[in-house]
Amino acid sequence: MSPLQFSPAALNVAKRLPTTTDPCGLINFGVAGDRDDRQPLVRLDYQMSTKLSFFGRYMATQIIQPPGYSGDSDNLLKTDFPGSNDLVHSLTVGQTTVFNSSVVNAARFAVNKAKVDNYQNKFFSPRDIGANIYSYLPGYMSLTVTGGFRLYTGTNTKALFINDTYQAADDLTIVKGAHQFGIGGNLQYWTGDYTSTSRANGNWIFDGSTTGLGLADFLTGRLTSVEHGGLGKLPVDNWYVGLYGQDSWRLSSRVTVNYGMRWEPYFGQDVRNGVISVFNMSNFLNNVKSTVFLKAPAGLLYAGDAGFPANAKTGMNKQWWNLSPRGGAAWDVHGDGRLAIRTSYAMAYDFMAGEYHNIDANAPPFGNRSLLTSVPFDDPYQGKDPHPIVTNANTDYVPFGTFGTMDPGINSPRIQSWNVTAEQQLGTEWGVSVAYLGSHSDRLWAQKALNPGVFMGLAPCTINGVAYPVCSTTANLNQRRALYQVNPAQAAFIGALDENTAIGYQHYKGVKFAAVRRAPNGLSLNGNYTLGVCKGTPTANTFNQQSAGYLKPDDPSFDSGYCDQDRRHLATLTAGYETPEVGSGVVRTIVSHWRASSILSARSGDRLNVTSGRDNALTGIGATGNNQQRPNQVSDDFYRKTLTNWFNAAAFAQPAAGELGNLPRNAVVGPAYWNIDLAISRLIALGATRRVELRLESFNLLNHFNWGNPLTNFNAGTFGRITTQAGAPRIMQFGIKYDF
Repeated sequence: MSPLQFSPAALNVAKRLPTTTDPCGLINFGVAGDRDDRQPLVRLDYQMSTKLSFFGRYMATQIIQPPGYSGDSDNLLKTDFPGSNDLVHSLTVGQTTVFNSSVVNAARFAVNKAKVDNYQNKFFSPRDIGANIYSYLPGYMSLTVTGGFRLYTGTNTKALFINDTYQAADDLTIVKGAHQFGIGGNLQYWTGDYTSTSRANGNWIFDGSTTGLGLADFLTGRLTSVEHGGLGKLPVDNWYVGLYGQDSWRLSSRVTVNYGMRWEPYFGQDVRNGVISVFNMSNFLNNVKSTVFLKAPAGLLYAGDAGFPANAKTGMNKQWWNLSPRGGAAWDVHGDGRLAIRTSYAMAYDFMAGEYHNIDANAPPFGNRSLLTSVPFDDPYQGKDPHPIVTNANTDYVPFGTFGTMDPGINSPRIQSWNVTAEQQLGTEWGVSVAYLGSHSDRLWAQKALNPGVFMGLAPCTINGVAYPVCSTTANLNQRRALYQVNPAQAAFIGALDENTAIGYQHYKGVKFAAVRRAPNGLSLNGNYTLGVCKGTPTANTFNQQSAGYLKPDDPSFDSGYCDQDRRHLATLTAGYETPEVGSGVVRTIVSHWRASSILSARSGDRLNVTSGRDNALTGIGATGNNQQRPNQVSDDFYRKTLTNWFNAAAFAQPAAGELGNLPRNAVVGPAYWNIDLAISRLIALGATRRVELRLESFNLLNHFNWGNPLTNFNAGTFGRITTQAGAPRIMQFGIKYDF
């Protein structure tokens, strides 16, 4: 029996001082205080016998970042930088059993426990500055002035997210003749307990829709919107099961074929407090109401209502037949291992983000989230604030509340990928390859508006007995919504109503060229370049947003264009060099065996979506999220490419009232990016089992200023201006690691 081996790795603590850059004479407020990253690692290996071994790995990761705003007289603009105290514990243990030379089994068990705690020092609430609205979390206010400034934005508000994940897996490998069979499974259970406050005091927006400048709207009190709701409480859990069988078949000494099948049923995400809802149009038309929440508007169903999916906590039906076929082949063309052709195909599935239903937790009757537009800054509810909310069967629903509902037939996103690769060895040290890469994703989740505003022209009109001097304005959006035209009494409690659907798609194709030089001594190189393109519908939001989905709910293809992640050119070059052993004595110790590693990264600019900054269509769709309304394209001359004017504003124009712009989504690109990192290290042996590593690292070695992306709101006075830097300035750090 071998002795127990216990080998704790070094405790790495990295402190990075905040950096403030001012490339254009603009004021950028940095984060107050230092950030501490701690990551102790522990490794345990135990060889019980030649056939049985065990291992264990433990890692704790902690990130501590003081908030940007230190309180009292500090600059309020720093409230957009949250403090954080995040901690993750990760433990993995495993057993490997060798039954004989042909049968091996590997069992694994893992536990991850994570806590994300974002916070900020108190400053003021809306009521403290004269806005009559209830605050669930006194001392904070979320405010965005487009093209101006931000305070405590929604993504940076106080939040506590706790995740626990438990996973067990087993893989059995059997070699029989020319076949290597693999059979295995993966069982996973995770829980999440999320508390968010992004709308607890209102999310206030001045976007310039009145004067053309967000700051001017703010100074004149012309509020665009305020989204207000209770604390977001979301307790969830999820089961995952995956089973597979595969075979690697050596047809001949030159050809190997792989094929298999994986089964991954999709059960959906259990939401334990029942915030999931489904909208049934037939029930709405026939005035059928919920028996669970008695004051819910007709059409909304909750767990316990007739017609709600049997898989009650998820709002969707279980999807049992998610099958993933996979196959591949490798051909040694000449039989000498110097030229190889490889090809493969696979289908795989993805799953919703853990906090996807975070906004649903604010919907009526749980948080009674509502979106108020064209209302007074000092009294948005005009004396009728329904908050705070206590949820029960008789909870009142607020007028024109906002809802995110589930399509009961929704299934998990799916991706199919394929490739063909040719690899050629040149001489003894060089290898080159070229590959075609392709993929097609479908069933992508996105939101479909079920209750958009209907454009009714600009002439005077009467809606449900109320006369309007201009028939279609942002002020009467809720009265122009589609359901309000059918049943005003019930639709008076339904504002934005979105359904989570799975009808998005994306398609990628590209060619990758690569070259590598592997040398036992001297210079080693590894470089690749990819030319590719990705097109399709917008990437889904991490969690469903209010009316942030398809601009034309019945025609998702209207929003098709370049993918958010599309990069036409991608290149990476990695170089490594180790100094040879020279001299003797002190010279040998000082000069020999230094290792230098460098990475050059370069890519074309990000795909950018130019937005109109207005609800020109007057539908209420596309005011937020990553798929906002776009302007018209009047010229192909998009660019001026200066820091203050990246775009040619004359190439765009605002659409007429009631129309959507014809500019394709993500039609333009931002500045290109390149960067060089360098690491120099030296290992010093201190006996048979101990050694010290000295390491010097430089990120952005040349301190190259990469331009950030320009502002893309066409309605803002800062349209096309670049105010940020992409990546970090030069950072250098020195470390010592002791292994024993």
